[in-house]
Amino acid sequence: MATRQAAKGHDVEILTLDRIFHSEHGALRGEEIMGPLVVHRTSFVGKRRFFIPLIHPKLLKKFDMIHVHNTDTFFEYCAIFGTLFKKKMVATTHGGFFHTKDFSAIKKLYFNLITKFSCKAYKALFAISQNDFNTFQGMNDNLLFMPNAVEPLGNYLTDGRDYMYFGRLAAHKGVENVIKAYAAVVKKTGTLSRLHIIGPEWDVKIADLKALAEAEGVADRVMLHGPLSQQDLQNIAKQCGYFVSGSTYEGFGMSMIETMAVGMIPLVFPNESFKELVGKAGVGACIDYGADVNLVADQIIEAQKNVRPEDKIKAQQFAGLYSWDKLVDATLKVYEE
Repeated sequence: MATRQAAKGHDVEILTLDRIFHSEHGALRGEEIMGPLVVHRTSFVGKRRFFIPLIHPKLLKKFDMIHVHNTDTFFEYCAIFGTLFKKKMVATTHGGFFHTKDFSAIKKLYFNLITKFSCKAYKALFAISQNDFNTFQGMNDNLLFMPNAVEPLGNYLTDGRDYMYFGRLAAHKGVENVIKAYAAVVKKTGTLSRLHIIGPEWDVKIADLKALAEAEGVADRVMLHGPLSQQDLQNIAKQCGYFVSGSTYEGFGMSMIETMAVGMIPLVFPNESFKELVGKAGVGACIDYGADVNLVADQIIEAQKNVRPEDKIKAQQFAGLYSWDKLVDATLKVYEE
């Protein structure tokens, strides 16, 4: 978004933290010029779930518009100091902090007290999904439905037959359940299709997934790629026909839309975001990867039987609705208002 805003003649700077959560790398550079963008990175105290950025509030003073992404403690930080400096501010929800059920009681209390109060500081609040819209209803006078945009994996239509999981290797993503379901499909059908797992380690390790694939007897068929460059990702996508995910929570479902952009059919867990997208697209199926593995395998096999050739085109057309140009123009319009 920042790159496209800069291309339209705006001066755009980014403020973020100087470390990547769940990464073994040390602190990143405090300031960096990236093309037309200035990136500020601040140190912090605390942990991923609650941190306090160590940055002088006066940094916020020079900006005409502040756009906060997510409702973490940067959201509260800007609500306090942005209000103090009488700044115009908007924010995007990105699923809030409800990605897992951990500390759910504390999260709900914090949301209904602190987050609800902070929401009032923003001129507009962008909900990226219907689920987010429902969650934040009544917390801001200018709550707008503004889905994320995606960068398509290419401008081709895949004719592959493999399965792909694409996203972080996090516990709530249910990658282990996907591997078990895939192994059951292999046993039932003898399919030669492989399972490609792509993404960086978060709180799930590639070594543990490899051990699980070995235990399930599919070690030679489960391809654990780790994070890939855009080009390598495109090359793998050309071999795949199905996007699979056991994720129990998604703020939006960006990876799913990215794969649909090249015609992949989603076979995904029925979390609120995935259910919404599959329903709107009219292609793919929602499958409870947490259920009995043989039942899950049967559902995958049945869903594949129901896929029609035109479904790939339908998936690609649906993904085309989530273009960056549309999102940037809509966002800038709200800034101007």
